[in-house]
Amino acid sequence: MSRSAVTARRGRPRSQRSEDAIISATTQLLTNEGYARLTLSRVAARARASKSTIYRRWPTKEHLVIEAFNRWPLLVPRDRGDLLSDLLDLYRQSLRILYRPPSNAIMPTLIAERARNPALAAVFDPVMQRRREPVRAVLKRAIERKELPRDTDVELAVDALMGAAYLRMYFVSGDLTVKGMRKMFAMLLRGLGARGHSS
Repeated sequence: MSRSAVTARRGRPRSQRSEDAIISATTQLLTNEGYARLTLSRVAARARASKSTIYRRWPTKEHLVIEAFNRWPLLVPRDRGDLLSDLLDLYRQSLRILYRPPSNAIMPTLIAERARNPALAAVFDPVMQRRREPVRAVLKRAIERKELPRDTDVELAVDALMGAAYLRMYFVSGDLTVKGMRKMFAMLLRGLGARGHSS
């Protein structure tokens, strides 16, 4: 093996460690000080990396923040046999992933900043579309099982279910137990005309 190949192979782990340190620093600053005070200079200092290293990988602060967000695990749309069970399974996963530090501090910050920051919205919205996919999947599966009407507007249903869950998780005091969410989801499913949830 050539000397240059050996150097390249050794360089990759260092590069990965540097990238991980940058993402970790970004997450810490977002959690502790918020979006407004986060700068690439402060990230570089905390990660012990150069700003040029950051700029080579992420051209703007917004791209760096979304990269940190995008590393959170995705929900898995497992088939639990019926729509309500599928939704509650996704909710349990959300609690493990999104409602514990640092996620529980970062998500409301990003949502609030997105509303007034077009640059952040431009990179945040495509990521959130992918994050909606597990809920889409369980709704489409429910339509195939004839639990939901064939003409169900899946995107509006995703809005209603995720919006209600996120509102309770992040912005208002409410019952976050599975029993409490079961009651809320059941009410929403009645509104969607789901089989077995009629009033």
